[in-house]
Amino acid sequence: MNGAQSLVRALRDTGVEHIFGLPGDTGMALYDALYDEPAITHIMTRDERSASFMADVYARVSRRIGVCEGPSGGGATYILPGVAEAQGSAIPVLCMTSDTPVSEEHRGVLTELDQVGLFRPITKWSERVNRASGMEDAVHRAVRLATSDRPGAVHLSLPSDVLEDQGGENRRSGRAATVSSVPNSRPRADAGEVLRAADLISNVERAVIVAGGGVLMSGAWDQLTAFAEGTGIPVGTSINGKGAIAETSDCSIGVVGNNGARSYANAWIADADLVFYIGTRTDSTTTVAWTLPQRENPPASIHLDISAKEIGNTYPSSALLQGDAGATLEDLLAAIDRPEHLRAKNAPRLARLTAERLGYFEQVAGNATSDSQPIKPQRLISELRGLLADDAIIVADPGTPTPFLSAQYVLKRPGRTTVIPRAHGALGYAIPGVVGAHFAGQGRRVVGMLGDGSYGMSVGELETISRLDLPIVIIQCDNGTYGWIKELQHLYHDKRYFSVDFNRIDYATIARGFGIAGFHVEGPAELSGVLRSALASGRPAFVNVVTEAQMTETPPVATWE
Repeated sequence: MNGAQSLVRALRDTGVEHIFGLPGDTGMALYDALYDEPAITHIMTRDERSASFMADVYARVSRRIGVCEGPSGGGATYILPGVAEAQGSAIPVLCMTSDTPVSEEHRGVLTELDQVGLFRPITKWSERVNRASGMEDAVHRAVRLATSDRPGAVHLSLPSDVLEDQGGENRRSGRAATVSSVPNSRPRADAGEVLRAADLISNVERAVIVAGGGVLMSGAWDQLTAFAEGTGIPVGTSINGKGAIAETSDCSIGVVGNNGARSYANAWIADADLVFYIGTRTDSTTTVAWTLPQRENPPASIHLDISAKEIGNTYPSSALLQGDAGATLEDLLAAIDRPEHLRAKNAPRLARLTAERLGYFEQVAGNATSDSQPIKPQRLISELRGLLADDAIIVADPGTPTPFLSAQYVLKRPGRTTVIPRAHGALGYAIPGVVGAHFAGQGRRVVGMLGDGSYGMSVGELETISRLDLPIVIIQCDNGTYGWIKELQHLYHDKRYFSVDFNRIDYATIARGFGIAGFHVEGPAELSGVLRSALASGRPAFVNVVTEAQMTETPPVATWE
């Protein structure tokens, strides 16, 4: 058994079923070993960056480790963006890069690079495997680290001569497999801290919850819903936490923060006398650059997170709950004496929240049904919400679609149904991301959304989608500009627009050239019919929608309003 065969068997034994990547000459032994392993499907991509984005989305949707691979040299540098995003967003991803031979180290061999040093700042762990006999242990350690504590990215450098060496082993056969799902354990918070948190919650008047992506990675949406609805405490979410509670719940505020918050949402945080953070980093977007709430004289807070590094990192916490979100919420609800009394006390607040939520959608109804041209993004979101099943997955780029999806695409069930990269906001995420979502989604409908500024960064993956004949619909907001940046120039730089506009392209024809059904929509009257046809086809489709530029009407971004 060579090193590559040992590697592939170890991946199989940890439960890996899909690997995203593309070949290079230093990885030939790996591909030869994958050829003989029917339990693992390899998805060939057209760019290493795309492979890492696919692995990231796969992990978010499946709550299992996502695996990507690429060749040495330029391949290792190209694959970095998705690895950094996974690490920043606490997503378990294993990145493997084949490497130049150990035997030729420091001799100027083609593509030689300090891969471990390159990946170390953006991963939990980066290691070169120097012996074929160490391959199996390296895989199990990598998977364990990626899925333990705060999940994140890990990296293995795989020298070509180690992959080819016949010293590989499979010593773990028959032993308990390393768990590749998240969470791989459910630690409960300290009982004394749980009691302290229960006492705080029971003795304030205006508690609110802010839930982040950690709730979704824990799979704790049922526990959060039971806690919130049992106590009557309103719940806002970060963009990454959208889906932590159904947005039709009477406890749902919706997304809070700077990007994608409804007009009433942030006031609930500003008015709170206790903020309970769950699985969130209290980052600059969710807190509007740490002004929501103010860091000076902030309200009392409780922070529940799997990672000790996150708890109380921004706001001082009166109760520090380090543990799994689901398990700890169960303990906390049990520790509250007669939660139904809290529910009754909070009933007037929930009635007000319901009225504000209904009022907001009445306020935006004009845009959601507008027949103006170019098409308003709100109209596109409204049409899409009416056509998609509640379990459909939307993978969106972090630009134009994000504020409108976050504020106005109402999730009627909890769980991961929207995927938007928020750690680093890399464009070019959605087109490859839908591939990862497809393989993780177990038959759920998958839709991608992007702005035309993102298109050129990952258009090559349309060939991947076509080659695999994936029933994915990609919807593009076509406004001929890097809209987010142009909006900043519009608002803060005296409309001095510079290097933000580009030529219009016949996107529908290009899609057809890839073998994908291509549609071009300019009028709102045809929008619903085209979307319906694309979704019903059961084949890959690309729908280009000419949309209103952001400067015409400011999107729901708090600091722009």
